[in-house]
Amino acid sequence: MDKISIVVPVYKVEKYLERCVNSILSQTYTNIEVILVDDGSPDKCPEMCEQLEQKDDRIVVVHKKNGGLSSARNVGLVKATGKYIGFVDSDDTVEPNMYEELYKKIKKYNCDFVMSDYKRVLADGSEYLKSLEITNGYYNKKSITETIYPELIMGKNLDYGPLLSVWHCMYDLEFLRKNKIMFDEEVRWSEDNIFSAIVGYYADSFYYLKGEGLYHYYQNPGTITTSYKKGAWEVYKKMNEHLKEFFQGKTGAHFDEQLQEHLVYYACVCIGQTNMLSKKQRNEELRKILNDNELQHALKHINLKKFPKKLAIQLSLMKYKSYKLMEALIIRRK
Repeated sequence: MDKISIVVPVYKVEKYLERCVNSILSQTYTNIEVILVDDGSPDKCPEMCEQLEQKDDRIVVVHKKNGGLSSARNVGLVKATGKYIGFVDSDDTVEPNMYEELYKKIKKYNCDFVMSDYKRVLADGSEYLKSLEITNGYYNKKSITETIYPELIMGKNLDYGPLLSVWHCMYDLEFLRKNKIMFDEEVRWSEDNIFSAIVGYYADSFYYLKGEGLYHYYQNPGTITTSYKKGAWEVYKKMNEHLKEFFQGKTGAHFDEQLQEHLVYYACVCIGQTNMLSKKQRNEELRKILNDNELQHALKHINLKKFPKKLAIQLSLMKYKSYKLMEALIIRRK
């Protein structure tokens, strides 16, 4: 049995850490190492990590200065000794058979990575399956180029394509290291976007277990990602810039068009989050985003006719810097 390394970044998750780690240690696939990366957590998490390490020799604890999720995952990537590697967020859980099922597929098809569906668990305890809009099964390079490349960076209708989150995937560690694929530490949010796009570009094959909700993604109090984040627009622009640096000159799909839509998507995200600000702050943020030269360049070149009517209207308002109408739209959605 090959060893599987499972990296768990830890930061201010006292309430959920044991639940997460116990679900990993209960795996039916037992040859695992669990790398708990304490990302300078200011609470009891560092002590909890040490206590967990004492209970099971498959746990390895690394303490580091706070550097963010990407930094913590990268430490785990460097530390890992397994043939395969997975990433679990410390406020989530996994099904007992998750890594056994992923292992079966990656061994059978000798592919670069494998991914399953996941269950979204809401605050009230209800859950539903999140499935991707691609077919179940094995993808070789030809099918990746034809099916995945056209939505590798940004999917249709300004939404994500099939490759995004890393936590419901397992990767061949040699594949990641050979291609020098790491998490971008300059991007504090949505860092999976860059990692998964580069993985998808380099991958020669992968397997998708459609309908298998093996990962539990929790909507925990305090972890909802729809709140306003100061400086988010600058972070998302940096992500777009780094994607451009990688995909410049890459062939196989219209990556330039996807990059333009990617920037527009995150402008929409940031604009939507301004509904939580005061009128003055909202106006300042709205004008800063809409006056951005790179955004206006992207809006000028994307084809508005390809989008649904409501979305096309919103993008038109953004393109022509209709501040008052945009503000009215934001307030209406509160």
